[in-house]
Parts: sequence; structure tokens; C-alpha cells
Amino acid sequence: MNSETKICQNCKQNFVIESEDFQFYKRIEVPPPTLCPECRLRRRMLWRNERLLHKRKSSLSGEEIISQFSDAVVFPVYSPKEYFSRMWMSPELEYNSERSFFDQFHELLNKTPQCALLTDLQSLEHGSIYQNGASRNKGCYMVSASGDNEDCMYSNNLDYSKSSLDSLWCRRIEFSYDNIDSLDSNKLFFSQECEQCVDCWFSYNCKNCINCFGCVGLRNKSYCLWNKQLPKEEYEKEIKTILADLTPDKISYFRSKLDQLALLFPRKYMHIDFVSSATCTGDYIVNSKNIFRGFTIHESQNSRYCSKLIAGKECFDMTDWGDPAELCYECITVGKSAYKVLFSNNCWPECREISYCDSCVNSHHLFGCVGLKDASFCILNKKYSEDEYYKMTKNIIIDMVQRGEYGEFFPKELSPFLYNEAIVQEYFPCSRKEAESRGYAWAVPEERDYKITKKISDLPGNIKDIDDCILNEVIECAHAGKCTHGCSTAFKIIKEELIFYKRFGLPIPRLCFNCRHGERFAKRNPMRLWHRKCMNGGCINEFETSYSPERKEIIYCEQCYQAEVI
Repeated sequence: MNSETKICQNCKQNFVIESEDFQFYKRIEVPPPTLCPECRLRRRMLWRNERLLHKRKSSLSGEEIISQFSDAVVFPVYSPKEYFSRMWMSPELEYNSERSFFDQFHELLNKTPQCALLTDLQSLEHGSIYQNGASRNKGCYMVSASGDNEDCMYSNNLDYSKSSLDSLWCRRIEFSYDNIDSLDSNKLFFSQECEQCVDCWFSYNCKNCINCFGCVGLRNKSYCLWNKQLPKEEYEKEIKTILADLTPDKISYFRSKLDQLALLFPRKYMHIDFVSSATCTGDYIVNSKNIFRGFTIHESQNSRYCSKLIAGKECFDMTDWGDPAELCYECITVGKSAYKVLFSNNCWPECREISYCDSCVNSHHLFGCVGLKDASFCILNKKYSEDEYYKMTKNIIIDMVQRGEYGEFFPKELSPFLYNEAIVQEYFPCSRKEAESRGYAWAVPEERDYKITKKISDLPGNIKDIDDCILNEVIECAHAGKCTHGCSTAFKIIKEELIFYKRFGLPIPRLCFNCRHGERFAKRNPMRLWHRKCMNGGCINEFETSYSPERKEIIYCEQCYQAEVI
């Protein structure tokens, strides 16, 4: 079938359904989408909250718990221990053909207990209480969408790391601070897109470097200061002086100088390893093939319109996470041997051939189910024989098609999170006015009952002048709630955090965790593509890139980048 241009029913912009898309929809027997890829992605992301935590009471025991859900949700919320104990029965409904399927699913959703945190009991037993979307962590604090870490804090999408703080999209780092998209490094500070680096500070796109400061684009270098090679003794003398008095003002200066230096160096038009990912479009793609408009994709193949996908095979419109997943469509937080999971949220592990499900585990052949474990052939949580199941689901799909419901992800009105509570606000940030104009509800910030005891102006710049009394202070955030990062207006320092700062001579931060995360997140390229030309003089190559035309960076095609930079 030929490609077709459609009008998105949400944003009213044109989008193209390619012939490969039609082939996939035919294979899994679903109608083509009515929304463009970005609006479909926003709708899915509305169902995932990673970082916003609330104090509330358990609906079962009444004990105070930490939860990703606020008191505003209708459904019962249990602590992880209560939820995983399964000392409760899942409610069920009898399908009514006279009612909208989504209305019935919403009714079931609001009756079924949900787990307060998306986590595992093992992490909680090892002291990682304040985390969400995270598992297999030990001694971690305020980490999210992260796994297999030890003694890490204030990080998002961090894996297999140890004793690191304020990290975003990093793997296998140790004793590191404030890094983005960096791998396999030790003692890496204030850096981005660095790999296999040791004792490096304020660096960008450096690989296999040791003892470098303020460097851009270096490979296999040591003792470089602002990209200038120095003798070992001179470098060590310079760095000792710099690090002896590392204040917030100096950090701001070094960051600004690094940003200006980085603008002088060409950048590859997308973050893709072309040795293993040559047949891909999108950004942040590693060891994958045949990926179309994918963002942050690892070890995947033959997939389209996916994001945050690991080990996906023939998946479309899938967000977070796979590992592995096959033939899945319009899902979020689905994986661990998922097969043909459609239009579902938070279903893992070992789920197959399920549709319109939420929070189901080790199950197969489900339709419209919530909170089931080790179940099969259920509709709206009610058990049927295999023959009854197939007959009923066929009739339900006919009803849904007639109502214009089938083939689309859950309506935004069913999500337990509001726009600024979910990760959609991070990837597609907007104001309350803009969100509401798009039909999204907005959460009013909770009132804070704390009193600020330490002004930023009264906070010493050098960590040497800070004693343990800081642990008792409520410190004001420099943004004072006037930013778009969900500022908490104030924050506290915990003991393990202070020990880390003192060990590496780092000053106390001037921003709360939310604002620090927001500023890091803004440094990553967006999940959008623009058509551009290579900026190397004389080159005629064109490409799709996540660098928008108005940006200042010098953008090269793959061939020019390899010839001039590597």
C-alpha cells in the first residue's frame, strides 16, 4: 500500500503514514492511527510519572507511604509490600455492549489497587526507598527510571553505576557528578557525552581521556586544559589551584566557557553509532538497525516511532522499555519478554497477546484488564473459556470500531497523572495555558509547609566552610519557583550527599533537585527532527536531525564528521 498524508485529529498538522506502517497495522490487525507520531507519544508519556513523589496514606493499612500517586486519584493505593503480597482480590466487570469500552475500563481502573511505587521489594530492603521506575538498587536516594546502582543520588535514567550524583542518561559511571549521556567513566564531573574517561572535568564529547579539564572532542588524550596539551606537572599544578576553590560562580564560568568552546567544533547531525546503526533515523541510537524516527534506542531492530526502547524487535510506537519486546504497539512501560502487547501500560514481565491492559504480570490473552497476575483469557478481569474469550473480544473490537475507540491508546482523560506530573512535561514542556488549550489537565502545586532557614546569599561558596550544621537547614532554591522545572523552592542536604561534596571539593548546590534535573534535561536534544543540510562548505548531503535550524552548533553529515573530527 502506498503512503498517505493524514491530518492529526489533535494538533491538526499533516503527517504521513508510510507503506511500511500500513504493512505493520495489517499484520497486527489494527486500523491506522488518527494522531501524528508526536501526539501519540505525548499521550503515552502522560501515563508515566518518574520523579514526582507524594506523601500519602496507604488505602489498605492507613500507614504513611511514599507514592507516585497523589491523594487525588480515585483508585486504592497500596505500599509495594502490601501490593506484592497479593492479599487482595482484583475486581471484575461484565462487559456491557451498550457502554463505551473506555468507560468500563476506567470504572475497573478506579476500583483496582495500584502499587504506590514502580519498584521492587529488593531495592526497598536495601535502603532505596525514595525511588520510582527503578529496581535492583542499593542505598540509593531520589533515583528514577534507573537500575542496578549502588549509593547513587538525585539521578534519572542511570544504570550499573556507583557513588554518583546528579546524573542523567549515564551507564557504568563511578564517583561522578553532574553528567549527561556518559558511559564507562570514573571521577567524571560536569560533563556530557563522554566515554571511558577518568579524572575529567567540564568536558564534552571526549573519549578515552584521563586528567583533562575543559576539553571538547578529544580522543585518547591526557593532561589537557581547555584542549591545550600541557606537561603532566604543569597540568597537575593548574588543576590543584582550580579545584582548591571551586565555588558556584566558578562552576558557572567554567560551564559557560565550555559551551562557547564546544560551539567551535562540528557535531555529527545525530547521536548514532553508524558502525552498528547505519540504517537508522532519529537520535541517541546504539547498536541497532532499521530504526525509523527512534529516540534513545539500544540493541533494537525493525522498529518505528519508538523511544527509550531496549532490545525491541518489530515494535511501533513503544516507549519505555522492552528488554526484550517483540511485535508491540502503542505501549509504555512494557517489557521483559513482551510479545504482541497492544495499547497497554505497565505490563511486565512475560506478558503476551494482551490489549488495553494496565499493571498486569505474567499473563497472556487479556483484554481490558487491570492488576492481574498469572492470568489468561480474561476480559475486564473476568475469566472466560478460551472459545468464549475469542468470541467476545471479536465482538468488543467491532463495538469499539463503531465508536471510534479501537486502534488508539487510552484517552488522556483516563491517565492517573496530569500533564505536569508526567514525563510528557519533561520531553514536551509547556505552560499551564498551553497544556490546557490542548485539552490536558494541570496539577496545582502542593502547598509547602516548611520554612526556609538558609538563604543562598548566606551560604558559603567553598565546601571547606560548610559543617554538619547544614544538614539541619532548609535551603532556598535560587529559582524560587520562577522556572518551568517544577521548582520545590527549597531543599535539604542529606549526610551521604555532604560526604560526597566534601570528598571531591564540590560546593553545596544552589538549586533544588528538580531544577538541577531540569537544567540537565534541557541540554539533551529534543525528540523531534528537522530537515537540514551539512554545514561543511561544498558538501551537498542532507539529513534529518534533532538540531533545529536556529541553533548555533555546526552540524556535519556522517562523512564530513568522520573525515574532519575523528
